[in-house]
Amino acid sequence: MSESDRATGTGGRAGTGVGAETRGDRNGDTGRDTHRVIEPSVLYVGTPAYLVATRNPDGTANLAPASSHFALGRTIVLGLEAGGQSLDNARGHPELTVNFPSASQWRHVERLAGVTGRDPVPPAKAGAYEFEPRKFERAGLTPSVSDLIEVPGVAEAPLRLEARVRRITPSVNGEFGMVEAEVVRVHAAREITVAGTEHLDPEAWHPLIYAYRHFFDRGAEVGWTRKTPFPVAPAPVERWELAGGTWRVAEVREGSARVDLLRCDGGEVVETITLNDPRDVRWAAVKLAEDGR
Repeated sequence: MSESDRATGTGGRAGTGVGAETRGDRNGDTGRDTHRVIEPSVLYVGTPAYLVATRNPDGTANLAPASSHFALGRTIVLGLEAGGQSLDNARGHPELTVNFPSASQWRHVERLAGVTGRDPVPPAKAGAYEFEPRKFERAGLTPSVSDLIEVPGVAEAPLRLEARVRRITPSVNGEFGMVEAEVVRVHAAREITVAGTEHLDPEAWHPLIYAYRHFFDRGAEVGWTRKTPFPVAPAPVERWELAGGTWRVAEVREGSARVDLLRCDGGEVVETITLNDPRDVRWAAVKLAEDGR
């Protein structure tokens, strides 16, 4: 992950070594045996990998793999290596696309790991990298014309963002830059969206996870929050609502839930149904939490 290797790095030495153990002893830390003080070379704890496309000075497109990023609202912040072609391009032409591949596309990402868009190859990369001006071809990917910016996206990426760079902040150690970009358009493959809504379907979306220099698919869902969107109620509940009735979640257990179907005035229980489908049980659990029960 050439653009992100330096962008994450390690978190320094504070709180490690003998001093940390001494503090644990002084505080009566009984959990010392469950943890070790370590010095990992990187802190890639596990985030979606992405391909960032930028515009070269000659008008061609550069494409590079990276993993350091976070998003708040319509702003995405990328950590890009200082001296890399992507960061220089973002300064010269403040537009880019952020393309999230699926887990099954990891080989396309890895094909870009040993190449650079800089010519000549920087001394720090000499011997380990080679210059490649045709990054899309090298990765076996297709450029896709963007709607609102001049930089292309990756046609095969299930999720791609068009963005305009608003600010670039150098890191304290000068090894990377923090690129703040405003997302102006989102393209999502139909199969990873929820029909009739603006939502991505988290069950269908399998981003490529990069953790400690290994690629992973995400695992099964283990939980949810009150803000988890559930656009469709279970079929029997939806039919009851269409008939003018009301309902309340009576109970949620491991693997099942009970819902009372009520008269239109919310009074008498006409029928109690049991939900067993995992999605329906999850829906019931969230509704119960929303009611504060």
